[in-house]
Amino acid sequence: MAFSATAEDVTTSATITTEDAWRILASAIIRNALPVASSLTLPDAMPASFLGSIYPAYGAGLLTTRGIPTTFQIPQVQTTAAESVLWAYYNQGFQHGLTLPPLTQGSAPSAAPSSHVPKLNEPDNFDGTRSKLTKFTTWLALVFSSDPTRYSNDAAKVTYAASFLTGNATDWFEPHLNKTTGTIDFATYEAFSTALKNAYNDPDAYATAERKLQNLRQGDRDCSAYHAEFATYAQVLNYDDHNKISSFSNGANTGVKTALSYQASPPENFDEFVQLCIKLNN
Repeated sequence: MAFSATAEDVTTSATITTEDAWRILASAIIRNALPVASSLTLPDAMPASFLGSIYPAYGAGLLTTRGIPTTFQIPQVQTTAAESVLWAYYNQGFQHGLTLPPLTQGSAPSAAPSSHVPKLNEPDNFDGTRSKLTKFTTWLALVFSSDPTRYSNDAAKVTYAASFLTGNATDWFEPHLNKTTGTIDFATYEAFSTALKNAYNDPDAYATAERKLQNLRQGDRDCSAYHAEFATYAQVLNYDDHNKISSFSNGANTGVKTALSYQASPPENFDEFVQLCIKLNN
């Protein structure tokens, strides 16, 4: 993408505001759509403060297609331009995930060449604040997915995750650690993750996802970007194909709805239905 001149304006101007910087990046993405890529497509220069939001957005999109649940949400403190940028990167990760072969049960992803593994910051410490849990677990999943060789077993994952627990979360974890042997009483990372979510997850996550899905609208976005955001909520709700098709159709824009009305026998499989909508939207 031809980001270089814009990025220089973002990072060198003493008068530009954060909101203006997000707006410049949003405009650049509109002019140069993010390609389907195995790693983030970033400007030549990127404000470092933006990366902490962009990496989780791309990773959450990728993880959604790998069958790893995520309730990724755009931080409410961000501007409208920032929201547009982050959903674009979420969609880039999501579209890349769709190109990968499905994982079979019990299999692990093949280790990618180190040159293709994104350099990730460590996750923020988790102190037991409910609103921070999704970001924490999403970032952990992204770290594990990006370096499957290092985190090839459950013990490595649990130990890594536990090292970032602080405050109330440390108090929760302490009884699970044998201080004499150093062993942890979680047999798998899934068991650790489930227990952590049971302790600190949003008890209204299902209701929140349902409300967001009911209010979700495609608007003037392309259908693939609409599908990427739709998938984050539908996965939490575990809808069947019929309900997903109904909800997806309800939020589609007028152009897609009109084109669908001319389809004598639209697909009953949700993935096939979405591909049809994307084709009709082009």
